[in-house]
Amino acid sequence: MSASDPAQLALTLRPTITRLYLALRRRAPRVELTAAQTSALNVLADTGWMRMGELADRESIRMPTATSVIDGLTKHELVERRPDPADRRAVLVGLTDHGRAVVSQIREERDVVLTSALAALNDEDRAALAAAGPALRALRDRLDETPTQPPSA
Repeated sequence: MSASDPAQLALTLRPTITRLYLALRRRAPRVELTAAQTSALNVLADTGWMRMGELADRESIRMPTATSVIDGLTKHELVERRPDPADRRAVLVGLTDHGRAVVSQIREERDVVLTSALAALNDEDRAALAAAGPALRALRDRLDETPTQPPSA
């Protein structure tokens, strides 16, 4: 695999990154939460309070879907809505204390699973993953900065 060919690198990395996420999610599940709810929780944990429209944009989902996701999280008392002080017509959503505790617990459970898997690797593989860490963070940041495509109909 050539590092100078972004298309070939993408073809190699995408399935691996996707499978890593799915494997981690399966081994430390949060049964009562969907993948969309878990993702929204993590966005709110990482960025704080935001408007519903901003959440929909960040998650690349339509507004009705974002509303449904937040409704489910509200029923679990993980998220709350409040009026936006800058525009009373808008609604802000953010984590409750319980929501922050659940996000922390999910992250800790996944850290335990990942730590165990990493411990089973040889030193060379762990060194390679450690060396790749900054590049993977830069890739994540680049993807986060890239405007999302509007959801298809």
